[in-house]
Amino acid sequence: MEILEKLKQVVPEDRITIGPDQLASVSKDESTLSPVTPLVLIWCMSADEVAAVVRVCIESKTPITTRGAGSALEGSTVPCENGIVLDLSRMTKVENFWPDDLQVEVEPGIIYDDLNDKLKNDGLFFPPSPGGSGDIASIGGMVATNASGIYSLKYGGTREYILALEIVTGEGEIIKLGNRAIKRSSGYNLVELLSGSEGTLGIITSITLKLSGIPEGRLKTAFKFDDEKSAAQAVSEMRKYGLDIAAIEFLDRHLMHALNKLKDYKLEEVPALFLEFHGPPAVLESNSELASDICSELGGSPLKLADGQNPWEVRHWATEAIKHFKPGYSILRNDVAFPISNLPEMVEYCHKLGVEHDITMFTFGHVGLGLLHALMLARQDDANEWQTAEKVNRLIIERTLKLGGTISGEHGIGLGHKDQFESEHGRSVELMRRIKRSFDPHNILNPGKIFDLT
Repeated sequence: MEILEKLKQVVPEDRITIGPDQLASVSKDESTLSPVTPLVLIWCMSADEVAAVVRVCIESKTPITTRGAGSALEGSTVPCENGIVLDLSRMTKVENFWPDDLQVEVEPGIIYDDLNDKLKNDGLFFPPSPGGSGDIASIGGMVATNASGIYSLKYGGTREYILALEIVTGEGEIIKLGNRAIKRSSGYNLVELLSGSEGTLGIITSITLKLSGIPEGRLKTAFKFDDEKSAAQAVSEMRKYGLDIAAIEFLDRHLMHALNKLKDYKLEEVPALFLEFHGPPAVLESNSELASDICSELGGSPLKLADGQNPWEVRHWATEAIKHFKPGYSILRNDVAFPISNLPEMVEYCHKLGVEHDITMFTFGHVGLGLLHALMLARQDDANEWQTAEKVNRLIIERTLKLGGTISGEHGIGLGHKDQFESEHGRSVELMRRIKRSFDPHNILNPGKIFDLT
């Protein structure tokens, strides 16, 4: 293989492999999309190595899929046909730390939980927790998908924290974007353009982030409801009143049942909201009381968890609980987002579709952001059943777009929702194609993801 020999000239041979087991391990991500075996797997340790690999791939027009933890949910890290996988998971250094400025510069492979563990002694943290995957999600991957999570309601998503990036373009150039100024009005915002680009515009080799102070106090609480729509209405009301909440997680009754089945949590199998507040004691108390009043008005009441049970640990296992709920079934997912007042309607609509089409439906997520995960279980080896689930998924997305929403609030487009991308963005997709050509004129950086270039 000619490209293998050329890659060995720019990266040490012990960080290049064509071993079948290693290639199989990076042939898929956490989506249910079919695996694609790459030609070569290569680990880079610096921007210079990444740039050299890109230049080698330009010569042979070999596609490059950049990979971190491989936890993507829409196929953005599934390799391209006849391509290579560029693994940055070994680039895990904290390159610079400026605690007095609440800033840190890191390599893309560092894991979210590991970074916060390094920051906590200085009273700082990087807030946009990626849901239940903080122990595996890399910062580079979070930037590539503009990830958000349980605390994004109060603190914002990943994009809001990126100050500067070092990237390698599709021409093999190393370019620095942004700077360490918090406020700036200087030129096009290329930093935010890269956030959410899923490896199609550049390969991220360094990230400068702003940080937040660890809150003075935290208060966690939970409420149960008679039906899903009432729980969703409570969320909409809390947001309408401008309640200062760090996190609101919604779990429907089906998910509570699945969690009990997987972990034997002994949860009441009713729709629930998990809430967390941050701040000084007086603020915690007043916000908690107002939230309780709103929930009570909609038929909610306190949900008691077992002694010592952490609601976020329970929430952490949501996707795993669904995955194992019906052996032999696969997940078909979406992560639609819409104006918050539409949350009750969307929750009710998803469950109505599930009943009408006899599809097992789970609804949950960081709903305070107007974001909803609607996950279905179906058998991929049963063509009729899988097509029915795909139809339900399309109907959910179509309703979302009619409400002025988006087909992806946090997971990205990848391959999973690529066929619906133009429905949301229309003629602006052509402008995105022009931008793609500017960064990647040879079309070798994760081609075919999000949209096709031609």
